[in-house]
Amino acid sequence: MTTTVTTTVTTTPAPVGAAWQDRTMSRSTTHRHPAGTARPSPGSVRSIAWVDGRVVPAADATIPLTDDGFLRGDAVFDAMLVRDGRTHAMDAHLARLRRSAQALDLRLPVVRQVVTDLLAAWGERDGMLRVIVTRGGNVRGLLATLPSIASQSLYVLDIPWRTVLTGVKTLSYATNMWATREAARHEADDALIATDGVLHELPTGAICLVHDGAVGSPDHEQLPLLDSVTLAELRKVTEVAATVPTLDDLRAADELFVVSAARPVVPVHAVLVGDEELRFPSPGPVTARLKDAFDAHVRDTLDPRP
Repeated sequence: MTTTVTTTVTTTPAPVGAAWQDRTMSRSTTHRHPAGTARPSPGSVRSIAWVDGRVVPAADATIPLTDDGFLRGDAVFDAMLVRDGRTHAMDAHLARLRRSAQALDLRLPVVRQVVTDLLAAWGERDGMLRVIVTRGGNVRGLLATLPSIASQSLYVLDIPWRTVLTGVKTLSYATNMWATREAARHEADDALIATDGVLHELPTGAICLVHDGAVGSPDHEQLPLLDSVTLAELRKVTEVAATVPTLDDLRAADELFVVSAARPVVPVHAVLVGDEELRFPSPGPVTARLKDAFDAHVRDTLDPRP
């Protein structure tokens, strides 16, 4: 049930030093998830990094091996969408980064220069920008292209999800990536986490269920979830009820879609629940309408250029 997508990126020279190699790329690749196991082939994704005040090709970016951010995942990060060389909801993402740092008792320096420098080197292109701050005090930025995903299939993984750091966006994503690999093992694009039959979230996104035209999503105040910035932005476009959905609610849904900074409103066409396969329209009428409305909202509310 994997989804085949085509990623086309046309680049122009950017002032990031002699090591920079621009390419024009057009190829078809199979993707499961932007952060998952089936990534684009080498050369199909362009990425740059911010290291100690310099923008370099991402392959040249380094971090000290003695930094506990690398050794133990003791670090925080946040990621934001970039459209036409402008971020979206940057203030909300950086506010969440500050909350994550406070939860880890980690000193957070001023990081806006990271965003400014990366955008200046990137030009008027789309992508995903990550800001990372480690226990060792290292600040890094990463800006990369993303595949365009038309639709996804999900595999329900019923596991304990609450931890002492629930709701904190740390670099410790080993469990999340394990869940994505488990979904891939069952030939699904991504996992849908549940605990004791209650739906939670995807490893790197939020799930929305449509019943009789009404949209609902698991409530981060009642469930152990990350507070989704993209879901908060979607609520500026339409009403999204905060719910505690169960597997029965999933089976009764008319449509499903995923939201995250990397995947604003992506329809779900199938969900595996054990040996049971649930099928959904992709996209359904509500999802199609909200996808168009949210795309317009993003275009209208992009952050000013630095």
